Amino acid sequence: MNPVVLYFASGDSLYAGAVLLLLAIVISRYLKERQWLRLRNLAAWLGLALMVMACPPFSWTVDVIFLASFVLWIFVANQWLGWPGTEWRSWSAAVLLIVVLTLRATELPRRRIPAIVGIPSDHLVVIGDSISSGIDLRVPAWPVVMQQSTNVPVKNLSRPAAQVAEGQNMAGRVAPDDHLVLIEIGGNDLLGGEPSVAFEKNLDATLSKLAMPGRTLVMFELPLLPDKIAYGQIQRRLAAKYGVWLIPKRCFVEVIGGANATSDGLHLPSPALLAWRCSWGRFFRQC
Repeated sequence: MNPVVLYFASGDSLYAGAVLLLLAIVISRYLKERQWLRLRNLAAWLGLALMVMACPPFSWTVDVIFLASFVLWIFVANQWLGWPGTEWRSWSAAVLLIVVLTLRATELPRRRIPAIVGIPSDHLVVIGDSISSGIDLRVPAWPVVMQQSTNVPVKNLSRPAAQVAEGQNMAGRVAPDDHLVLIEIGGNDLLGGEPSVAFEKNLDATLSKLAMPGRTLVMFELPLLPDKIAYGQIQRRLAAKYGVWLIPKRCFVEVIGGANATSDGLHLPSPALLAWRCSWGRFFRQC
């Protein structure tokens, strides 16, 4: 897959964009000549674009506050509103600076693989789509490779082309003694244009069926598109509701971005990478 696409899908551009925008804000007060001010504006808009393309699933209120503070600062910094004093420029710069730093600090912990804790389990259950079920019978799916490499039994309920609506049926096959469930599903909904309302309804139904005392649920965050940010918001909201551990989307992107890691840019002919890159092997040794 194109490395540029993978870069934005991982969400890493949020931090590059934040650094560029912060730099534009800080140096703005020292610039006087027109050509430097134009470069400052270019850096600011580029920083904004990088942050937006990272598709961080902040709430819509947070997005509005961020965009409003940016627009205010860029207008005042260029004196397009005719406000003469430096006080407006200082205040608008301070507000945007605080907002950008807050967004970066809020999202940074979600970029780390969580230290998953729960009741010890001697096996794993996987609910997923073709990423986990595989698309070629001659190539073992990553749950099979994980079982071979970690000696942890894996019950793979995944189905090719599955959508979240089918997750309820898979959840119905999870036994009471299945204490550890990994959820890797939703990509087909996102790529297929499933409305976010339907996605939320189906994911809520699946998680409510799986959630129970003594069971640990782990779910992969979906790499997002700018028009699909609602999917990420829904995942985070429902994860908080049902106590689901979220694996950052950068983990999945790192796997499919590896050399010869996929057969078609998405599916894994070398599935052992998933266990290694996301530190699942270390987690299962603690089960």
